[in-house]
Amino acid sequence: MGMPVTVQVVDAEADEQALDEVFNEFRLLDRTFSPFLVDSEVSRINRGELRPENAGQLVNQAINLCHLYEQATERYFSAWIGGRFDPSGLIKGWAIDRACSILDRHGLRDYFVDAGGDVQTRGRNPDRGPWRVGVRHPVERDKVARVILASGLAVATSGTYEKGEHILDPHSGRPASAWLSFTVVGPDILQADVYATACFAMGIAGLDFVARVARYEAYAIDPQLRASSTAGFAALCDTVAS
Repeated sequence: MGMPVTVQVVDAEADEQALDEVFNEFRLLDRTFSPFLVDSEVSRINRGELRPENAGQLVNQAINLCHLYEQATERYFSAWIGGRFDPSGLIKGWAIDRACSILDRHGLRDYFVDAGGDVQTRGRNPDRGPWRVGVRHPVERDKVARVILASGLAVATSGTYEKGEHILDPHSGRPASAWLSFTVVGPDILQADVYATACFAMGIAGLDFVARVARYEAYAIDPQLRASSTAGFAALCDTVAS
């Protein structure tokens, strides 16, 4: 996936089999959906060699999820831009979610999964406190803007950190530029990840969108480094660290 993936499990009964299954799942999704691998099903679809409806079960599940989130976000999330199929905005969160399902199935209760800075937490950290998840500062790379205290929460951020202006407004086809970063916090990493991408594309309206979604909060930083957030976001943060 071109990104670091970290899994930390606190449970004493954790074994290598569970972690092997997790990383095999990440590899499977990478082989299937990477736009950089010539033999992936996504690459074959975009070359016209494979019709989406004839692709494997994973691809069709992803397509169905993309359609659902397109409707939920007024098409600010879209896997089809410029005639090409690229579900990257969904796959990372989905991969984390599927990894957590594997750990849950093995009876594990205290862990976090981090893929490229997007995180799903369960239970408690090794010190029996909440997991501390930093929201990276969009300009000063060695700093975090806020620290979220997360237990059973997901944290997903979309922004210009690594790839520049790569998030497009699907309605105009132009790069979204109202924010440098947009973070969504809530119980489910797939939804948080999709919402972070969609709300970055929405611009100023993104904060209002998240404010209407139960159990989700948002935090955004604009090009002038001014921070804005939904009403309940501050209660999730370590006020000392921020």
